Amino acid sequence: MSAKIFPTAQDAENAFYQALERCDLDAMMAVWSEDDDIVCVHPAGQRLAGQEQVRDVWRRMFAGGPNMRVQIAQQVVIA
Repeated sequence: MSAKIFPTAQDAENAFYQALERCDLDAMMAVWSEDDDIVCVHPAGQRLAGQEQVRDVWRRMFAGGPNMRVQIAQQVVIA
């Protein structure tokens, strides 16, 4: 994992969706904090806590290869 810092929240969001569409686990985890206190909750999923659980769920989701397409329909930015 890298200690990648994104200049803006929009840059982090863009990196997240690019990693999701490419099923790129390393790129996905670069978006997440390296802190062991991270939490991820997927829609209708259980609460996942820590690097190991978060990485594992993304690894399982990406196992089928890049077959996800994300289209943002309504984006709201609060500054």
